[in-house]
Amino acid sequence: MENGNGHTDIKVQIASLKKDIESVNSINNRLDTAIDKLTDVSTSIKSMLAVHEEKLQQSERIDDVIFSKLKERADEIDTVYRELQRDLNLVEKRLLNEIKALRNDMGPRLGLLEKWKWLIVGGSIVVGWTVSKNFQQILLMMSQ
Repeated sequence: MENGNGHTDIKVQIASLKKDIESVNSINNRLDTAIDKLTDVSTSIKSMLAVHEEKLQQSERIDDVIFSKLKERADEIDTVYRELQRDLNLVEKRLLNEIKALRNDMGPRLGLLEKWKWLIVGGSIVVGWTVSKNFQQILLMMSQ
């Protein structure tokens, strides 16, 4: 019976080994599938990274262009500001010179006008005083 038992044990062990081999084959198939999927994912990630890298490089180039344009505009604004400031200073000086010239021209005229004003006021006072002193005589002369 040892032969029968030993033979049965071997059959059981062979059946067990067959199941183990099938499990290993199943696991190998799953691992192959997983490896294929990981390879596909890795390839996809590589292509996505390449696309993103290109987009980043393009963004950096665009940023460089934008910054250079901003610097150019800032330089232009500085230049325009300096020119405007210089022009304003020239206009201010010219206006001040014109005002001084007008003041110099008007000074003697105003002095002459003030003289005439005071002469007229003084003459009016004299005429008014004379008329007030001789008012009755003037009335009498007019009524005759």
